[in-house]
Amino acid sequence: MKTDYEVVYKTHNTYEENVREAFFSFLILPCQNESQVVRSVSWSNSLEAETFQHTNPFGFEAINLHTVEPFNAFEFQMRAIVEKRMTWFPIDGLLPVEEEQRQLQDHLFYLENHLYLGFAHYTRIQEEYRSKLLMREPQQTVYDYLQKLCTFTYELLEFDPEPTHVCTSANEVLKLGRGVCQDYTHLFIGIARLNKIPCRYVSGYLNQGLDLAGSAVMHAWAEAYIPGFGWQGFDPTNNLLADMHYIKATHGSDYSDCSPLKGTLKTNGKQKTRYGVQVHPLQEAEPAQQQQLQTTL
Repeated sequence: MKTDYEVVYKTHNTYEENVREAFFSFLILPCQNESQVVRSVSWSNSLEAETFQHTNPFGFEAINLHTVEPFNAFEFQMRAIVEKRMTWFPIDGLLPVEEEQRQLQDHLFYLENHLYLGFAHYTRIQEEYRSKLLMREPQQTVYDYLQKLCTFTYELLEFDPEPTHVCTSANEVLKLGRGVCQDYTHLFIGIARLNKIPCRYVSGYLNQGLDLAGSAVMHAWAEAYIPGFGWQGFDPTNNLLADMHYIKATHGSDYSDCSPLKGTLKTNGKQKTRYGVQVHPLQEAEPAQQQQLQTTL
């Protein structure tokens, strides 16, 4: 089964005083992998400045722009057609718990996945909060635990875009009890890593026809490693497995590796940034493909 999506990303920046020089880097392109193919992609900017691409440390393409022409407004747009294919879930053929543990505790496995097992600002959880977290039982499979952790995170927090920002940590989220997709994802990642399960931050797009939280802008979810299967996406903001309705752009250890826009400006005064996305299927997927976690536990 396949579904084609049109993905449009737009940003509009205005500046109180002229920008004398600017460098922008956009990490927004849908990527190619086993479940999605980018059929076409194009982008433009209001300055008509030349762009160039580079591959970031995680292997994803960034679009870069540098200009020394003065400006006080800037627009950028990216449009892509992406084909999403059938997503397979780890239902059969998983390893016994003992074999899972052996793999997770293997030294070479740790070295291969150390970027997704460590803790930094976004994912480090203080000792005082750990007693309220859902931890993995000794004889519990990794997949079963991760499904329950997704539901636990979903139920623990309330979706609210007001109290958090792009620098909010998992500790602050636990204190507030609310946040947005980035916050749900960092908390899920932090708890998974406390249980020695490799987990990475994913940035991308959601099918807006499903009316899910986080679909109006770029969305964040997690990918956790399941021994005997590989990487599986979990969306704790909506309590879903990542399926054909999720269009991946990039992944990293946390938000700092996946920020959609980074830049350096020579200017004074304030600036305002507005951005949004449009994601629409060009042909509808079958409703049965959507996997609601609470119906599978």
